[in-house]
Amino acid sequence: MRTMVLASLAVLVFGCVCHAGPGVGDLRCEWRVQPTAVHDPCPEFYWVTPSQSAYRIRVARSQADLAAGKAFVWDSGKVESLLPIAEYAGPPLENGVTFHWTVRVWDATGRSLPLPPAQTFRLDVQPMPHHLPTIRTFINFGGNAAFARDWLDLSFRKEAKELRKSVLTTRYGLICTLLLPHPSTGKPLSGKAKALADFCVAEGLTTAGIPEEMFCHFAVDTKVNLHLGAERAANPRITRLCRGWDPRNDRNGDGRVDDDEAGRLVSPEATARRPEQSRIPIYFWGPPRDDFVMNVGHPSYQKFMATIWAPQLCAGYDGIYFDTVPPDVAGPGRSAKVVEYPRVGKGHDKWLRDLQMMFAQIKIAMPGKLITGNCWNADPMANDGRQSEGWQSLDRSLGHWRAGIDQAIELDRRGKVQLIQYNPIFDAELAEFGPKLPVTQERDKLYGLATYLLAHGRFTYFGFGRHPYAGVTKTWFKAMRHDLGTPVGAYYMLADIDPVKDLDTTNLLPNGDFEIADVEGNPAKWTTAEPVELDPVVKHGGKWAVRITSKGPSINNINKLHVRLKPNTDYTLVAWAKVDRVQGEPGAQVYPYDFDDMKPGMMTWTGTQDWSEQRLTFTTKDDPDGRINFRLYGAKGTVWFDDIRLVEGIAVRQQVFARKYTKGLVIVKPNAGGSFANETASTHLLDGEFRPLHADGSLGKRIREVTLRNGEAVILGKAAP
Repeated sequence: MRTMVLASLAVLVFGCVCHAGPGVGDLRCEWRVQPTAVHDPCPEFYWVTPSQSAYRIRVARSQADLAAGKAFVWDSGKVESLLPIAEYAGPPLENGVTFHWTVRVWDATGRSLPLPPAQTFRLDVQPMPHHLPTIRTFINFGGNAAFARDWLDLSFRKEAKELRKSVLTTRYGLICTLLLPHPSTGKPLSGKAKALADFCVAEGLTTAGIPEEMFCHFAVDTKVNLHLGAERAANPRITRLCRGWDPRNDRNGDGRVDDDEAGRLVSPEATARRPEQSRIPIYFWGPPRDDFVMNVGHPSYQKFMATIWAPQLCAGYDGIYFDTVPPDVAGPGRSAKVVEYPRVGKGHDKWLRDLQMMFAQIKIAMPGKLITGNCWNADPMANDGRQSEGWQSLDRSLGHWRAGIDQAIELDRRGKVQLIQYNPIFDAELAEFGPKLPVTQERDKLYGLATYLLAHGRFTYFGFGRHPYAGVTKTWFKAMRHDLGTPVGAYYMLADIDPVKDLDTTNLLPNGDFEIADVEGNPAKWTTAEPVELDPVVKHGGKWAVRITSKGPSINNINKLHVRLKPNTDYTLVAWAKVDRVQGEPGAQVYPYDFDDMKPGMMTWTGTQDWSEQRLTFTTKDDPDGRINFRLYGAKGTVWFDDIRLVEGIAVRQQVFARKYTKGLVIVKPNAGGSFANETASTHLLDGEFRPLHADGSLGKRIREVTLRNGEAVILGKAAP
């Protein structure tokens, strides 16, 4: 039996995934050597190095400036990183200009390696084309060629290109997981699994099948709650115990734990008798098939994906949409102990780096193909962009909603293609997972389109629908075809409405302003988790704020304060936060938790922004015991929290946002919590006469003012003189 080498692999997770060689070389910009037409305004730089602890990139307009060490367009400075990829982060680059660049690398010992020869690139940035007058569109899976011809700019249907050549087609693929036939069926491998097994044999890795070290494994016994079969509302979720594998339990190194070894386990928290018993599942599919998380850092698996499977997937398509690409171990592995990804020390972000390197190898193999990942967010991206499945919805709270808008705008500035999808409210046939809200389908549709129009840019695509997508085309509406022209500037705040000017109500959270420290220097009354610190310098008011800094996305820093409230009563939670380069999802959050039969949502901050306030309303049920939490989750960066208040009653702050277009105006009043009814309405004067757009594509009568309720939007066309 082939000996399991997971113990050795666990040591490798701390290293840089770089090719061995005499020095720094193979410099590439946007995955090509000296490209003459770079379409990304913030291109990626890539190089090969024998080892790396830091790098420094310099970009100049001439070789002479670069050699003289002056007049740089961009100097990254020395950046500590194990990843040999960086994204341009300097001032805007001019189209049609040739730039020169090079990279200095410090190896694992801190020694500066010889400077490689400078390279060049020429910028040629063009917006992604679109078929409809104003917006770009895509659909996730659904639709057919005829629908794509009339509606879509990007489709999962290859045959759509036969009806309109400008349709981009992308193929669905899996990069982090592998479907296998369940052993009980006796069925042979097929598709990706067979191709991988054949590759492993050809490479001499096995005599048959896939080596076990290409999978990810739980390190300890782990309870997992997943859908039984396909992810459908009708299918139940069940909890199973997945056994963990610890190579130390296999004392004789034969790849299994025999009866004698099982009676004297070195690690009693890991009870798997064979490594394959501890593979991390995505769904409880089988039989007839199972779906497991792969070890994306395995060099041979990366080679297979880049040279065999991705090209095979992409044949006849313009690109690949890879599903299941989280910033940490996929599926239930994200919150568990994993053999291949212990997430300590310099290995805290190893999964993310491995995926970035995987995307880099795929892009090098296919630089002209559009490669995106579902909900992928990384810096650098290392691919062309992402789909945001469930990007926005009507029940998204104002703070979370605005964070999504701002992130989409920032990624568009960086030139990342985004397929951003709005999730509609519940429909028994077409949106079975949607929330049941007291609004009409038309109101929801216009809100979704208007939300996209606030973020619409050079590289964004709009989708409307919700998993499982079978009838998604039936949810689409003719208002998408209306010609608003092009955006005039960014979105802006039209109104800031605070129904309770003075929140002098008693704060129900003791030490919610963090002004009292305990004997250990932590916020008194709160139960905190590392790495929370009291900061006397950066604060919203008073003596201190609390600060959390994370170097990687594996963090789930939950800090809590238990409260006992009144049953069946309205409350408003208010919090201030400041964020610095918080990257990852969901980000910095404040939220109520553990109140029975209640899902009130969360207030979220991402990116970089000064102190900003968010509010969230919720209503307790019969059991009013719960807690208030603040945390940084799934993200790197720094957040400061201060002045967290809980007051009785509804005191939401409603904000209204607008964006001008050459032929119209878009106004959105995001969900600030509480009712969606008429008592939340506010009226706003317009600068001229407009006609409101209806979901069916028709225009209403001329108006000079609009009245909007909580969670409502209007799209206005300019009225003819």
